[in-house]
Amino acid sequence: MRRDSRNGAPGPVTAFRCDMDCVLVGETDAPEHLPNAGSFASERPGLMHACGHDAHTAVGLALARWASEHRNELCGTLKFLFQPAEEGVRGGGPMAASGIVDDVDLLVGAHVGTFCRLGEIGICEGGFLATTKLDVHFTGVPSHAGADPEKGRSALMAACAAAMMFQGIPRSGEGDTRISVGRLVAGEGRNVTPVHATMQLEVRGATAAVNDYMTENVYRIVDGIKAAYDVEARVEKAGEATTLPVSPALLDRLERLAGTIPGVKVERISRPSGSEDCTMLMRRVIEHGGEAAYVLYGANQKGHHRADFDIEDEKSLPIAFEFLRAFLADANGVRG
Repeated sequence: MRRDSRNGAPGPVTAFRCDMDCVLVGETDAPEHLPNAGSFASERPGLMHACGHDAHTAVGLALARWASEHRNELCGTLKFLFQPAEEGVRGGGPMAASGIVDDVDLLVGAHVGTFCRLGEIGICEGGFLATTKLDVHFTGVPSHAGADPEKGRSALMAACAAAMMFQGIPRSGEGDTRISVGRLVAGEGRNVTPVHATMQLEVRGATAAVNDYMTENVYRIVDGIKAAYDVEARVEKAGEATTLPVSPALLDRLERLAGTIPGVKVERISRPSGSEDCTMLMRRVIEHGGEAAYVLYGANQKGHHRADFDIEDEKSLPIAFEFLRAFLADANGVRG
């Protein structure tokens, strides 16, 4: 047990992780879209909160304010981790590596929506895929495409060949796999052999080993393309996340507390979904002897990463706040 520096009451170090970043999606201008009707739609073209991270930040701030106002009723230490760059799983790993959670006894991450509808709370006991995000940079040799085509080495054709070969990576019998080439930018002009090409892709796997298998195949294919197309190529790891670490006792505790909120339906979630770099923080906590959990709170949204994403925040967020506040009071409330 740690000792709080403010009032000296012993208690656990409890952390709440809230991600903050937006998504590269342009928000709809439909007048019936609630953020438009309420004048809180995104003001930045091509960028919007289409995954609910603004809601996560709002709940975290409300929880921090409540804790400050009730500090004399609490013990131990509280940490509120406002994490950037969850999209692309680029933020959780560096934050974990900083050591910020090495002393944490209890860590809870939360997300709005996904499998849960309004009035539902999901206690996650599995489902996240391990993932690695990769950027591949190809460099060729320029030439005049009409007069001297044989003197050029096309980075664009090399990148296209690599993209097609990635789709042919044999799928693993050890678990689900994913691969997606999401972006390819190449070339200088129609009559110049393309010198530069940059590709953004990702692999995922049901286990860390399966994800590593997919990643290794990407590197192997890039090496082969370099030789076949006589170009240079460089692979950079842009982000990563692991599968969901599980602390069974903490899951049971959260399930019990969720069940005390009137009108809320509680379920365990283990369905395959996307990936989440909160897992990097969770793994670090567990490696240092703490417990970690990930939960969902519902909203009647139309789908994440859509231009018309909305979470009915005035209905969904009070449930999230009350759930996490109940956990904070249970974990760090002054006893007797």
